[in-house]
Amino acid sequence: MSRNPKVNQVILIILDDVRASHLFTLIDQNKLPNIAKLAKDGISCSNCITTFPSITYPCYSNIILGSYSGYYPKEGSGIPMYHWIAREDPATKGKKYPIIKTYGSARHIRKINKDIGTNVKTIFEQAGDGNFASSLNLINRGSLFIPVKQFTSASIMKEVENIFENPLDFFQEKEVPKVTVAYIPETDDLMHKKGFEHPDYIKEIINCDRYIGSLIRTLKERGLYDSTAIGIISDHGNYKSEKMYDIEPFFKQTGLTQYQPKNGTGDFDATMGSVGFFNFPGEDWHHHPTLEKLKQFKLNNNKTVNLFEILWRIPGVKLMYYRDNENTPDKGIIHIESTDNKTGKINKGRIEYEGHGKQQKTKYIFEDKEIYRYKIYEESAKLLDNRAHTIEEWLEGTSKIDFPIIIDQIPRYFKNPRSCDVMMSTIGEYGFSYEHGKSVEAHQYSHDIGLKKSMTVPFIVGGSPEIAKTKIKYCKTTDMVPTLLDLLGLKPHYSVVGKSVLNY
Repeated sequence: MSRNPKVNQVILIILDDVRASHLFTLIDQNKLPNIAKLAKDGISCSNCITTFPSITYPCYSNIILGSYSGYYPKEGSGIPMYHWIAREDPATKGKKYPIIKTYGSARHIRKINKDIGTNVKTIFEQAGDGNFASSLNLINRGSLFIPVKQFTSASIMKEVENIFENPLDFFQEKEVPKVTVAYIPETDDLMHKKGFEHPDYIKEIINCDRYIGSLIRTLKERGLYDSTAIGIISDHGNYKSEKMYDIEPFFKQTGLTQYQPKNGTGDFDATMGSVGFFNFPGEDWHHHPTLEKLKQFKLNNNKTVNLFEILWRIPGVKLMYYRDNENTPDKGIIHIESTDNKTGKINKGRIEYEGHGKQQKTKYIFEDKEIYRYKIYEESAKLLDNRAHTIEEWLEGTSKIDFPIIIDQIPRYFKNPRSCDVMMSTIGEYGFSYEHGKSVEAHQYSHDIGLKKSMTVPFIVGGSPEIAKTKIKYCKTTDMVPTLLDLLGLKPHYSVVGKSVLNY
C-alpha cells in the first residue's frame, strides 16, 4: 500500500569515482556550497558502503537497481563485473564458445540493459507511471535516454536542466519527469589519469557543484524545487597502488595461454587491477571447473599444473577466493585464503551462505588466524559467533572498518554464473593493469579493493523542505533507490536488497 508522497519528482546524480572523505572535506572547506546545502538541509551520510568488488559497472548498476549480483537466471543482477565471460548454455545462445564481455566496448555497453536480467528492475521500472529521463545514464531501461553532445559534466547536467525547462521538447506530455538520473563519468577519467590529489580532479568536483547549483536555480524558477528530491551519490571510492607491475611475462613463463572465444582455445582469461579475476575452463568454456581440476589442470601444452600454486606466486597476493564444488544459489561455501606477511603461511577460512536477495545470511569461519582483523573491533567481533548474519547486521558491525560487508558481498558475486573462478587481491600493494592476455595502459590510481577508502562513498538526498534533516551513521548504496521511491510514496520491487534510509 502506497503512502502519501513527500515529493513529486526525484533527480539522482551519480558522480563516478568520488570517495566520501574527499567530498565531505571539500564541503568542510566551503568549496561545494550547493551540495553542502543539500546535505545540511536534507539527508546525509559520509559512511555509505558500496558493492564489492568496488568496480564501476557492478557498483553503478546496483545503485540504479537497489540490488546486487546474484544467480541472475532466478534473482539478482546479471552484471558481476566490468569484464566477464558469458558462461551460458550454447543451445540457448547459439554460440559454440562463450564470448568475453567488456563494457569498454561500445558494442557490449549497448546491451547492458539486457545484461542486468529480468529479475531486477531499474528505478524507472519501479516508479509506476510518468515520464522518466536519463542523461548519459547507461542503466536506463524504462526511461528516455537523452544523448549528449559531449561526455562532459557540463553537457550532461545542462541536459537535465533542459528537461525541466522544456519537458515538451522531450515528452508528449508537458509533465516533467518523475525520475531523472544523470551519470557523470568525467571524475572517474580524471582520477585514473591524474589522481585524487590532482587539482584538475578536485576542480571537476567543484564544477559539478556549480552545475548542480544551476539546476537548483532552474527548479526554483519553475516552481519545482520544493517538490523535488535531489540525490547525490558515487559508485565507489579510490586508492593509489603502491607499485605497478607488468604481469604479462609471468603468464608466458608459466605456460598459460589466453582464451580465444573464436575457436575455444586457451587456458585462462584474466583481468587484473589490484584485484585479479581468473577464469578457467571446466568440462568446456561454458562450465566452471571443479576444485580438483584447478589443482590438476592440463594446459594446452599438455603440462599439468596446480593453478592455485601458480596464482600464489603472483607478486603481492594477500587474499584469494574461490567457490566450493557443491554450491547452489541458495546454499554454499566460498573459500578464503590469506598469507601471513611474516611467515608466508597460508591461512584458511570460509564464508557459508544461505538464502538469496534480502533474505541472504552469511557466516564467517576461520581456522588459525582471523583474516579481516574483525576481532580487534567490538562491533565486528560480535559477528564472529559462528552464526549466520544478514547484510544489515554486517553493515552495522563493519561499516567503520576495512572490508565492510565483504562477508555478505563475496557470495553474491560468486553466485553469478558469469563470475570468475578464482579472485585474488594484493589489497592495493600492486597494480597490474592487465586485461585478456596483455598489459594495458597502467593506472596507479584505481578502485577495486575492499578497503574503506575504496568502499565508502557519499550519500546525500536534499531539496524539498519535506525531507527531514538527518545525519545517518551508515548506509549502503543500494539504499538510494528505495529511499527515493519512499519519498515518492512508492514501494520498491521485491528484488531490492537496500532499504529506505527514512527507516534507519
